[in-house]
Amino acid sequence: MTSISLLLLIVILVLLWQASQRSRDTAIETARQTCNQQGVQFLDGTAVLQSIKPFFTGAGGPGLQRTYTFDYSEDGIGRRTGCIIIRNTRVSSVLLDG
Repeated sequence: MTSISLLLLIVILVLLWQASQRSRDTAIETARQTCNQQGVQFLDGTAVLQSIKPFFTGAGGPGLQRTYTFDYSEDGIGRRTGCIIIRNTRVSSVLLDG
């Protein structure tokens, strides 16, 4: 492998890592806002990446779909799970249990 190929591979990996970090930050902020709007408690203050897979739309082209989950509580005792789907860098949907 030449030096240029190795450098290009490293740059691509860094860019993918940065995109993943931005998506995670977006998921956490979306979970926080959703919990505030719904009047429930956002537990643990984080969102966990559950899956990442490629997708393709005719209008938008190819990209990565990331699915994050987070926990919330309606009464401070029980624990429920929410789901956030992000396509590329945009929130596609937010789902709450119940």
